[in-house]
Amino acid sequence: MAQPHVRVFLERFVVPLVTGGEIHVGAPIPVADVERWETELDSATVELVAVDEARTNILSTLVVSPPSLVLGADELALAAGLHNALFLVHPRADQWSVSDRQRRRIVDNALTLVSQPLTHERKRVMARHALLYNLFHLQRRDTTVSWWTGRARFQGQVPSKRLTAWKGVRRVREEHVDVGFDELLAVTDTQAITATLLRRTPLTQLLDSQPGAPPLHWEDAVFVLRDGELARAVSYHLVSGGGPVEQVKEPSRLAAAFEQMLERTPDEADVRAVAAFLVHICALFALAETHQRELNAKSPLISTVLAAETAGQRPRGLTTLLALPGALALVDPRLAQPPGMAALPALAARWSVHRTQTAELLSEAVIDALAQRLRRHLKLPTHAVAI
Repeated sequence: MAQPHVRVFLERFVVPLVTGGEIHVGAPIPVADVERWETELDSATVELVAVDEARTNILSTLVVSPPSLVLGADELALAAGLHNALFLVHPRADQWSVSDRQRRRIVDNALTLVSQPLTHERKRVMARHALLYNLFHLQRRDTTVSWWTGRARFQGQVPSKRLTAWKGVRRVREEHVDVGFDELLAVTDTQAITATLLRRTPLTQLLDSQPGAPPLHWEDAVFVLRDGELARAVSYHLVSGGGPVEQVKEPSRLAAAFEQMLERTPDEADVRAVAAFLVHICALFALAETHQRELNAKSPLISTVLAAETAGQRPRGLTTLLALPGALALVDPRLAQPPGMAALPALAARWSVHRTQTAELLSEAVIDALAQRLRRHLKLPTHAVAI
């Protein structure tokens, strides 16, 4: 039986994965095939150009000068591993009579493919994100067609025109249901594959998520914050939502990950980097209100998200996010606000309002408790004293 060429995989899976089109999932891809495909990449010029041009366009929204990208062997393996994970939840998997033992083998195969070496190299980090940025938005459209004598269900497939013809006469109805990330890549068979894959693309985890996604481990992603351009891109993306609740949703997720980080034994420099980043996010909330006519008026964002009646509905991590500047002021004031704020009087005024309002709504006890946790990880510098 002839083995598929890498061009087929690129055209039917990788290109639409990057461009947002309809991806096609076929039979599981063995590791040996992926290794052979690596030697065939040079012959897939048209498909490679399509993939890399699309990735450059994606990165152009994050950085001023996107790097020149060429799909590499590691990215090919990551894509193949994702393909095999999607096979496990493909409607046809049951039709192909895949046994439990075969499913276990497919899972192991996918884990091998996505277990590529971790990287902190800027170009590779961006290349992997541009390949997998759509991961949390993959979905399958299921359609149920009913007519006067029966009904049929199509999972991820377009119903035949024969069944949908003469809609009025045959009383044809179509119902669509979109199956998203939680049901595709956060289920038992695919959880471990997804978690391993996401560790290889930390920029994607910083920029996006879904409720069923594995939590971010800051130790895997903190290096991104040391790249000024990428850190700014992440922060601006996080606060670009609509209303107050949407604006704090993603920053709260990262603050919740910071809470978990403090429960482990992280490097102090990493704690400082994440804390400074989250404080910068809080400053962006204040910056967005500097256009207000009365700079000393209460913040509508703080009032909304910390309202007493919504206390039980606050996203996880929100309390830590908003309490962090006040807690840091008790532990290491150098981290308690972004540098240079005094040079921007309007921002400084809104920042003061935010901090006072947050302390009133959360209570000093909450801020003190967070400060105690921070003291376990942050050491104040010792200064030499002349005698």
